Amino acid sequence: MPACRTLLTYASAKHVSRLDQAKASTRTSTASRTSGLPYFAVYHDVLTRILGPSPSINLAVEQDWPFAHEAGIYIPDQDAVFTTSNRLPDGTIKISKLSREKQSGEWSPENLGPDLISMANGGINLNASGEMLFCAQGTKTSPGGLVIMSSKPPYKRYTILDNYHDRAFNSPNDVIVHSDGSLWFTDPIYGFEQGFKGTPQLPSQIYRFDPKTGDTRVVADGFGRPNGLCFSPDEKTLYVTDTDWIHGDGTTDDLRPSTM
Repeated sequence: MPACRTLLTYASAKHVSRLDQAKASTRTSTASRTSGLPYFAVYHDVLTRILGPSPSINLAVEQDWPFAHEAGIYIPDQDAVFTTSNRLPDGTIKISKLSREKQSGEWSPENLGPDLISMANGGINLNASGEMLFCAQGTKTSPGGLVIMSSKPPYKRYTILDNYHDRAFNSPNDVIVHSDGSLWFTDPIYGFEQGFKGTPQLPSQIYRFDPKTGDTRVVADGFGRPNGLCFSPDEKTLYVTDTDWIHGDGTTDDLRPSTM
């Protein structure tokens, strides 16, 4: 992987573009190419109420390696953000903790290394105790699955799921929590394509895991590379991105899905 700089920004963009939903796709693309400025594409007025009348964007942390690739878990009582890196030249993925100093407002990055979770990827806040839930993609010798990790040193962690009826997961990618306590996650085959996982034993699917009962079931299939996911506010709709356009080996194909 070539050297690159990664930025972590916070707050909001310098200007807000309100878009008609029917034309949103075309107008967003055009605005992104021509404005040269970062902005939020607003599809619903509720976002403008969150952003406020004068949103701005601020640079928090800049480093010369891709430390802020996934996760982005904010811990309010610590005023800290946890991120997972992109896959590094040495084949590892590292977790970082970015903390903001109360007086100066400056952010300080702390590299927690690659050993806490096996090839960590997406993550989310889990509970009021400060625990976080991460997707562990795993390796050829370490199974992937869902791992709970404390947000405080020594960052205690434990795996709550690492197989589907004795079949190894592919590369659990992203996870969300339903209000009923169930955990929903995607499992594409990126690890196999990037060479750090064995031959897939399962299709690229979306799963629901109930920690209370241990029940794990497939809730959706038919995806190329299911990736990010989230619920609608009423939790009646699950939105999933399919990033099949680009595979783990870097190849792209315009005939493959790149959709939500």
